[in-house]
Amino acid sequence: MLSLAMLGSAGKMYGNPVVISGKWERAKPRAVSLYRLENGDLKELAISEVTADSTFYFAHKPQQEGFYFIGESPRPLNRYTFYLKPQDAALRFTVAPRSYALIGNNTPENQALEQWHAFVQPLEWKSVYFMKEISTYVDFFPLLEEKLAQLATYPKSATGNTLFDAAFEEYKRFNLLDLAVTFLYAPRTAHPEGEDFPEYYRDLDLPSLTKTTAILRYVPSGVDLIGKILFCKLQLSGKKIDNPVSAILDSIDQVANDTLRGELVLSFAAAQKTYAGLCDYESKYGKQLATEAQKNQMRTLKNSLNVVKDSEPAIDFRFPDETGKPVALSDFRGKLVYVDVWATWCGPCKKELPHLKKLEEEFRDNPNIVFLSVATDPAKDKEKWLRYIKANEMKGVQLFAGASAKKDLMDPYKIAGIPRFILVGKDGRLLTTDAPRPSSPEIRPLLNEHLK
Repeated sequence: MLSLAMLGSAGKMYGNPVVISGKWERAKPRAVSLYRLENGDLKELAISEVTADSTFYFAHKPQQEGFYFIGESPRPLNRYTFYLKPQDAALRFTVAPRSYALIGNNTPENQALEQWHAFVQPLEWKSVYFMKEISTYVDFFPLLEEKLAQLATYPKSATGNTLFDAAFEEYKRFNLLDLAVTFLYAPRTAHPEGEDFPEYYRDLDLPSLTKTTAILRYVPSGVDLIGKILFCKLQLSGKKIDNPVSAILDSIDQVANDTLRGELVLSFAAAQKTYAGLCDYESKYGKQLATEAQKNQMRTLKNSLNVVKDSEPAIDFRFPDETGKPVALSDFRGKLVYVDVWATWCGPCKKELPHLKKLEEEFRDNPNIVFLSVATDPAKDKEKWLRYIKANEMKGVQLFAGASAKKDLMDPYKIAGIPRFILVGKDGRLLTTDAPRPSSPEIRPLLNEHLK
């Protein structure tokens, strides 16, 4: 944190920095960060401790005016958008339980952003903060249509900053789009089908939205948003989709800008887990890489996978099976173990189950491989788990981690999200803690390689 003396010195050398301060009263984070959006990714510029009385403080000299983001992490949860210029003096705001509010004198640009955020906050709360408010398309879609109708009379920005006023119109369009599409991909208790969707989604013109790379200037993870829009359009077309990634990439020509097509290809390339798999992926989609920077990224990814490292012993765990008998990972020493970390509440996990069943069937006569599924549902849902594995005739070894999941599995293996697949060699050493999913074309060659 800068002292007043340091601030004075910095002011003489570079001009006075923008002083950003306030109170962060939601969730009491240990720190918050200031980010700048670069090519669709958030780059951290500064970090401030949040003190015991919830205050935070930055002193930052923007090199150029534009949109900046302040939040607890790069994720959209508890993150807000502001506009900074080199000549600005200060930005002050407080983060309350459901939103943020400016404090004292602030620039016209940030006043316009505050007004816009108040307008879309009801949508944001249902779309992004889905763990705090249970919402489905039944209540979200009418609210979206209400906001779209109000948007027709929403006043255009007139801050006197022509650069901001023009950019702000683009920002509003992309921000609303981001909230509307993000809603579709968060866990819900009910999901829309066919005619449930408002015309807004049907009318999304992806070629028009991707004529330029503007989406990368206004939307963090803008490339991810493009993929979601394309997948949404494919679903609404009624097309049967077996593999979402393949379906998106096979329809990539709907993305008009060649740089955006290259970025989309790179975003899925990072999910490839093996060198052979990435080489195959590159042969199919590498022609879409448009810039030298994109080609260099692909080379870096290949180099990172084309390295043989000494494996570490797998961290052992022990959980009860459906009969209550304790079963440990180490019980299967001498066999290749493919571990599925999942939960009955996890939609993406359940989408992998038909592929996992098919995989198990293909290897059922091989005594040297074990398919081990570990459910991470809360302890109170054990009966739900038992009913689910019975109703779905799940094979392999079924374990229930319950209350021990975080301590004995998630934390030791650094698992932040599920589904997660782990592959353990016959010698009990880790082959990978992030193995290809059963739906991935990479998994069969990988299993066969280690079964030799």
